[in-house]
Amino acid sequence: MLAIAAVIGVTALVVARRLATARLRHDGQPPGVRADDGVLLHTEVDENTTAPVTVVLSHGFAVRAEAFAPLRRALGPRARLVLVEHRGHHRSGWAGRRRIGLRRLGRDLGAVVDACADGRPVVLVGHSLGALAALALAGDRPELFGGRVRGVALLSGSSGLLPAHRLPRLAMRAVAALRLRPVVRALVWLLSPLADLVPPTRLPGADRAVRRFVFGPAPVAPGTVAEAEEMWRRTPKAQVAQLLPRALFFDSARYLDVLSRVPTLVLSGAADAVFPARHARALAAGAGDRARLVLVDGGGHMVPLSHPEPVAAALEDLLTRVEADLGGAAPRADGRGVGE
Repeated sequence: MLAIAAVIGVTALVVARRLATARLRHDGQPPGVRADDGVLLHTEVDENTTAPVTVVLSHGFAVRAEAFAPLRRALGPRARLVLVEHRGHHRSGWAGRRRIGLRRLGRDLGAVVDACADGRPVVLVGHSLGALAALALAGDRPELFGGRVRGVALLSGSSGLLPAHRLPRLAMRAVAALRLRPVVRALVWLLSPLADLVPPTRLPGADRAVRRFVFGPAPVAPGTVAEAEEMWRRTPKAQVAQLLPRALFFDSARYLDVLSRVPTLVLSGAADAVFPARHARALAAGAGDRARLVLVDGGGHMVPLSHPEPVAAALEDLLTRVEADLGGAAPRADGRGVGE
């Protein structure tokens, strides 16, 4: 009887999952860049004809380009800005049931760098999932770093196992040792539509815990929290959930030595509960002598939104180091947009 109930339950979940997938849009909204598998990646460009570098901004999980709005305003006078939305997020396309992993996001980021650099040196700025995508790109195309890519900023990133606490880390290691990763991926795939039906921030008493976990203990403007929550709610979890189990087991530490070729910023909120400060310290140590570590007092995981001033100051310092590294090379004056 129990086996029959389990079969019925799993069948119901599969049917619900397929119905949820059928309602999701697969095409992206222009302007954008086509990935090598044809998916349109929504890309916005803020032109600056006098800027010596192009800064490519890559956002975190379940948010969108608006997560960089404060940094966009701060860096606009200093650099040409390109903001890309990951596949499956907001206005970017999605490859349907095909797998989405960190290496796939790294290739997407490489396509944006190829299409949007406009002949200028590139500085990659990745937050959380975007930082992992930048590291995946370093593993996939190391020749870019020190060539077209002349600087990297990893904001709220990690180089290895992501959970902050000992018990989840032990559980993940057990899953890896027992070769149960496909089972975990299947469970996430099946259950992810539930997160769209019942958003965690809407559960009784959960919103305050989620806010503290993501933003840290320091006071945050209510409008900032509401903006982030709206982005999370509007991102279909049934569409992007494939990324989570692959991110959990993604080990980018072996790619860090590629970053030693360029000036690098590693920045984290000192109170980040998602990727604690020890992750940032490990990133900075692995990235070599050209990496600078910045920990923002009171900042949590969404530090670019909650503490934009110190983050912008650290990024401006990185741009100064990159420009000095370039030796005063003259910028191009014929800025081009990206469109399709």
